[in-house]
Amino acid sequence: MLFNTKEFGIFFLVVLILNWVVHKNGNARNVVLLAASLFFYGWLHVSFPFYLMALISISFLFGRLIQRTEHELKRWAWLLAGTLVLSAGLLYTKYSSFVLGNISGLSGWQASSLGILVPVGISFYTFAVLGYLLDVYYESIEAEKDYVIYATYISFFPHLLSGPIPSATTLLPQFLRKPTISVNGVAEGIGEFLWGLFKKMVVADNISLAVSLCFSKNNEDLSGSSLFVGAALFGVSIYADFSGYSSMARGCAKLLGIDLVQNFNMPLFSTSVSDYWRRWHISLTTWLNAYIYNPMVFKLKKWGKTGVIIGIFVTFLISGIWHGAGWQYIIFGVLNGLAIIYEILTKDIRQKTLGKLPRVLNALLSNMLVIMFMLISWIFFRANTVPQAMNIIGRIFSRSLISLPDMYIVSYLKWCLPLLLIEWIQRKGKYAMDIQQWLPTKVTKKDKNQKRNINRIHISIKIILYVVLGFSIYFFHKKVNLAEYYYFKF
Repeated sequence: MLFNTKEFGIFFLVVLILNWVVHKNGNARNVVLLAASLFFYGWLHVSFPFYLMALISISFLFGRLIQRTEHELKRWAWLLAGTLVLSAGLLYTKYSSFVLGNISGLSGWQASSLGILVPVGISFYTFAVLGYLLDVYYESIEAEKDYVIYATYISFFPHLLSGPIPSATTLLPQFLRKPTISVNGVAEGIGEFLWGLFKKMVVADNISLAVSLCFSKNNEDLSGSSLFVGAALFGVSIYADFSGYSSMARGCAKLLGIDLVQNFNMPLFSTSVSDYWRRWHISLTTWLNAYIYNPMVFKLKKWGKTGVIIGIFVTFLISGIWHGAGWQYIIFGVLNGLAIIYEILTKDIRQKTLGKLPRVLNALLSNMLVIMFMLISWIFFRANTVPQAMNIIGRIFSRSLISLPDMYIVSYLKWCLPLLLIEWIQRKGKYAMDIQQWLPTKVTKKDKNQKRNINRIHISIKIILYVVLGFSIYFFHKKVNLAEYYYFKF
């Protein structure tokens, strides 16, 4: 059940009504949200909710065991056991075929296909339950005693399939108290959902047609310049696709009285690779920093900068593996880790050289370099195999790069313009549809009706903006079969 389908619209309307009816009764509300989330997940495949509930039950049990145990070694043993058990399902379903395939290639042994059904979103909610156990172990939170509350927190359908990866310290407490549903919250929820829908249906889905051509087996006639444009289009496409899902997830959650973390902060305007990863898939970066990078660097603090470099490399290696079972994903992670290590080692030199430039020129040049690097790394991310990625990169840096690109592919750049323009204008806002910064907010004590009038102006402008956005989605969305969200494969 995709967010951008009629089925989801009907489903969400029913959930919204039920949530409003029982929102004052915390227990009933959590039961409604849990049942809705399991139905939502089961819509994809009837077996998925059973796997999810098994993972939830196991993590709930190990969380209680860690909480009740006082002896540190036993606590660590429970954490290790829980981590191994919870990771086993992810490792088997997602990576066993990759491992067997590589063994087969090295040994000559012909391994038959396992034909394993990988649950959608398994990487996301496995990290959620692992993060919960680690938070309990490090005593950042207490283990949840109410199974329904915990199950609702993990399975909450807006974030279940493609994040944001929930944090027990910020999201779990919201299921313990009554939701705060306000007019502003509803307006923000509608705005975020519509903007996410626009990014997915108007930008990502339309661009995907040209991207598929550039990364297909039938791209031999395309020049290096055409493939360069195609790679750039993919960078925008995957951002619009993934951030679009996150925006819709945040919008749905806000309408239900739940505040999910912001998962993207306009990364296409980053001025360094490290800045890019502070803005891209923020919930994953936060998870990796909290549970991989920071503990590792702390243990290696005697090693100084070397310890930091090792921590960065290992963290991004894990990030690449998390994204997919393939060498191209591992290379993607390693490349980004090496880029950040390079930024650390050359920080002083770059400040002396680029720092002499005017601030605007410095930011523009830095952004161009980041986008060029990410363009190369995203080729590995999108390619089906490493040889295909190397073939595309080799052809991009051939003589045909200076030729005119295929105008059919170039024509798809028009779908990037509204996204880039709106996000540039709104780069200082909380999200692209946050228009508060442009509206009058000052109220004088003498005029008691001024605040009421300002609120009316705000609401009127938002209604007009949302109607325009809605019509844009209706008229400009791709008029063919709906495309699945790209990150569903992870």
